[in-house]
Amino acid sequence: MTSDLDKLRELQQLDLAISALKADVAAIPKRVQQIETKLASAKKRVEDAKNAVKNNELARRNHEHEIQAENNKITKFREQSSSVKTNEQYKALLSEIAHAEQAIRGHEDKILDSMVELDVISAEVKASEAALKAETAVNEKEKTDALAEGKQKEEVLSERLKHRSELRAAVDEGVLTTYDRVAKGRGTGLAEARGQRCMGCMVMLRPQVWQDIKNGIGTEQCSSCSRIMYYDPANEAAAEASTLSITETPVHQLEREWMFVPTVGPNGAFVVFVNHKGNATMKAYDAKTGTAIDRKTEKNAIYQTAFAELLKEARNLYVDEPHVEERHKEQLPEDILLDLQHQVPNSAPNV
Repeated sequence: MTSDLDKLRELQQLDLAISALKADVAAIPKRVQQIETKLASAKKRVEDAKNAVKNNELARRNHEHEIQAENNKITKFREQSSSVKTNEQYKALLSEIAHAEQAIRGHEDKILDSMVELDVISAEVKASEAALKAETAVNEKEKTDALAEGKQKEEVLSERLKHRSELRAAVDEGVLTTYDRVAKGRGTGLAEARGQRCMGCMVMLRPQVWQDIKNGIGTEQCSSCSRIMYYDPANEAAAEASTLSITETPVHQLEREWMFVPTVGPNGAFVVFVNHKGNATMKAYDAKTGTAIDRKTEKNAIYQTAFAELLKEARNLYVDEPHVEERHKEQLPEDILLDLQHQVPNSAPNV
């Protein structure tokens, strides 16, 4: 059985590493898309600048057409002036000519303004094109690096999945089934027994269970969190000194524990405690409504010490669906809420 426990310890570390690798591989397409989005912004700046040049040229041609139209009017009015018979008609034609000449001056002023503007816009086109060229080179390198990293991680993932299959085949089927079931709900299927405590949920172990675990007799599970227990004598000295070092928990390890904490919120709370990448997080849902009411993160910590005060009155729970808090950030689903409420003893306050 000790052999099975050793293999399960290796399997758990492998499962955690595989989970992290899968997340990294799955993130590569999004990372590439973000890189491409940055380049799309640079391309749009070039396109906008070129469109501004086109609009400027179009506006200038429109003013030139208007000037031509006004000149045609002046020619027509002057031809008509030789045949008018009254002073009033002659003055009216002169007024029309003056109005047309004024309109021409206005269009000429706008043409001059557009020519000045064109110099500025043309400079913007050159600058944006130069920036696009530079960003394209950087962008292509970033994409190449991201895809290469993704391919490398896929290869490592493939190797570890193969090793995982071999390792699982070497473990007793009944023990493996228990490990899988617990890991699905708890995030990890194994926990160290140290200082007569389960290091997964920090609950004290019965003396006989503690002795059996130390002596390697059978496969024992924590009565609180159901994790399979293993004993590592190398860590016992630290436990006897009542010291729980952050560095003793691998920074890549993900530990997750659901508990009922009566002191959080007006009705008590269902709280999920998580250790991940060296940080400790707690997220609380109101025990009556299932609404998210609190979230805290402590860097470079584990929840067993960061939230020790809350854990003093906490009661362990079991959630069959993993990563619930990641999929349901604001409200627990009704079926999960009801299941948690059923697990809380009748003596629990306000629930």
